[in-house]
Amino acid sequence: MATHQISIFGALRPDTSGRAFFEPYDVKATNDLFKHFVGVLNDPSAAQAHGFYGRFLVPQNYVGSAVIKPVWTSTATTGNVKLDFDYRAIGGDDAESLDQGTFQESLTVTDAAPSAAHERNVPSLSMTSSNLAAGDTVLFYVTREDGSGTDTMAAAAILHDLLFEYADA
Repeated sequence: MATHQISIFGALRPDTSGRAFFEPYDVKATNDLFKHFVGVLNDPSAAQAHGFYGRFLVPQNYVGSAVIKPVWTSTATTGNVKLDFDYRAIGGDDAESLDQGTFQESLTVTDAAPSAAHERNVPSLSMTSSNLAAGDTVLFYVTREDGSGTDTMAAAAILHDLLFEYADA
């Protein structure tokens, strides 16, 4: 059994809030050397959530141990970020609708700001592995939200990647 990670960052689309968007990293980075696109999740106000919608295919060698790992940073060095990952796995052939009205599971992690600006943070959100099967399409919404004062970092969270980690046979 081996552990694998795949990036699911490429399938993201910002919601319509205007508070989640893509920009070149050199807009917020200090050294301006690396100019790849990053996802920006601005500081939420009370009771506000904003983020990115996406989808990915569960690999054919998937057997379990499903984890989502946002790779993020910030210019801030104090406070906490609250990230949610809400999803639904859809499988089969002519068996389940892709037009769902609810999430199957909602995951939350609160992560401390980096100890120095732009340091890499990688929290983990453990999925219910039995919700997924090889070949499933997973539709999701990853958000930053205030969470009744849980998100206290007064700066943008800069999303560099979003990883799906799993075990094979």
